[in-house]
Amino acid sequence: MFNQIYRIMKIVQAILQKGEWLLDALKRIGHSMIPTNCILNKTLTGLGATHSEIHSKRSSIIIEPNVPVILGKLDENDTLEAVYAKCTPYNLKKYLQMDIQFKKIITTPESFHKIRKAAEELGINIYKTFFCLFDECEKVTQDIDYRRKISQPIYDFFRFEQKAFVSATPLPMSHPEFERQGFQTIQVLPDYDYKKDLTLIVTNSYYTWLQRVLDCLRDSKHICIFFNVTDGIADLISNLGITDYKVFCSEDSVKKLAKRGMFQAYSQISYPLAKYNFFTCRFYSALDIRICKHKPDIIMLTDLRTANWTMIDPFTEAIQIQGRFRKRGKDDITFNSLTHISTVNPDLKVCSAEEIRGKVEQFCANYNLLKEAHDAELDEFKKQAILEDMNNLKYQDLIDEQGEINPFSVDNLYNEERVRSYYQSAEALHQAYLETGFFNVNFIPALDCVGTDDIERLNNTKLQIEQRKLILQLIVRIEKWFLCGKITYEEKEQHLNYFRQQPEGNYVLTAYEKIGKDAIVSAEYKRSLIDRKVREFDKVQAKKLRFSDNVLNDIQRELPLGVYIPKREIQQRLQMIMQENGVEYKVTQDSIRDYYDVTESNSKELPSFKLNVFKFLMVDFLDGSL
Repeated sequence: MFNQIYRIMKIVQAILQKGEWLLDALKRIGHSMIPTNCILNKTLTGLGATHSEIHSKRSSIIIEPNVPVILGKLDENDTLEAVYAKCTPYNLKKYLQMDIQFKKIITTPESFHKIRKAAEELGINIYKTFFCLFDECEKVTQDIDYRRKISQPIYDFFRFEQKAFVSATPLPMSHPEFERQGFQTIQVLPDYDYKKDLTLIVTNSYYTWLQRVLDCLRDSKHICIFFNVTDGIADLISNLGITDYKVFCSEDSVKKLAKRGMFQAYSQISYPLAKYNFFTCRFYSALDIRICKHKPDIIMLTDLRTANWTMIDPFTEAIQIQGRFRKRGKDDITFNSLTHISTVNPDLKVCSAEEIRGKVEQFCANYNLLKEAHDAELDEFKKQAILEDMNNLKYQDLIDEQGEINPFSVDNLYNEERVRSYYQSAEALHQAYLETGFFNVNFIPALDCVGTDDIERLNNTKLQIEQRKLILQLIVRIEKWFLCGKITYEEKEQHLNYFRQQPEGNYVLTAYEKIGKDAIVSAEYKRSLIDRKVREFDKVQAKKLRFSDNVLNDIQRELPLGVYIPKREIQQRLQMIMQENGVEYKVTQDSIRDYYDVTESNSKELPSFKLNVFKFLMVDFLDGSL
């Protein structure tokens, strides 16, 4: 799926022995420091990459993914100069002018431009005098869709004479500069079993299983829950009645939670940890969380009902999350347990690599068409209108500050589809975890035929059309599970009876039993169109049933031959037979002619028919003669 550049890079392996740090492995291949022009794949978190660069004998600029990481590094190293949103140009210039042999600057991607500007004003060539380390480099690909400026330093990064990307979970990258500048990948290979135990629970009874896991952890001193939805975190705290908690999130989310009366929220790590600790995605990587006396129990949550951005990538985020905790025990494990509770969605649409390439090409084509029209237009008002359209195109999400297609934005499109594909089924997510090679997976497929999530979603759906759609999906699933032997007939009927007891459910089930799934879908779940299809079905079905063996036998027994019977009486008897056989058909006085050859009386007082021959005996006779 991904580009070729990453795959054609030279790969150098560095063996890591148990108990060693990153520099120990690098020294084994001839490097006393992180070498230049490399993508350093550490494999394991917490090997001291940033630490080694902070203490290296050279001036360094270290780019970290977000502010909490920077603040955490400052707590441990008072010689660092931190550059982020609150940094003032004065302090940065003052630091650059200090008589320090090896200057160390740590910054967010979005604030790198402050370093560039200050250096230019002071006449300092940072590209020659500083080593640039881009930490947790996968974030550039993962986050660029909502952090446009995260790739801001890329042009600057490639200008440095000495530079490196580093992560325990790097993603393939297609930027052509990696090839032009001869980058190589250094793969750190531990020579020991470093796999971590993980329990993967895939369910459609999300809250049921979350409560079950929490009940098992009731004696835990610290439960650390990673969930990338602030409102979802607030709901969990409220619904579970949690009082001893801390939430670690962005400053904006801190304010948002305060409005809901939740004041134990922080934009950086605050100690001591609470009984329940919630973390949004800005705390998934790079950050060191210190453990004192008690190891935590880690829970990762993915709830696709809440938001698709709760998806956790097994290859990156799951590995990063388990590596946030920094006090190792004798067994080299920093946590008591690691659990991922997730929902899945079989209806998730996933684009292929070819489809993504086609989309990007079309985005560019649309933009170029408008640009040609803009450049050719002489009317200023029309020109402005075209420009506004150009700015609203998807193409704008793919370009960098220099107006060029940003390779990281394109990589992001591929990466998103890769992760989405894992959440189409429990099996796909399980397989992804196995393929990481990082986890010993205890897989619990806890998908019920009709889960509590399904019922909750149905109850919370207000639009009747959407209700019918959900009900139909569940009915089809029940039938499929029964046919596959996953549930018994009794269980099937139990589920269907739930829908029979509610008006909308009974309506859809009745329609489904008559006209089937495809007909309801083609009717776009609209009652008027469904009713029309049901009436057409009933009409055809009634015609079939009118001439069924049971009906014919009943008619033959009920009505004798050779005597005059009043037309009204014949009509009533026929109607009764239809009702008794469940035939929805309105009988007329002439309906008897469908079954008998008749002679009509001339009496005006009592119109009657004499039944001469039962037609279907004649048919049987003819059939037998053939």
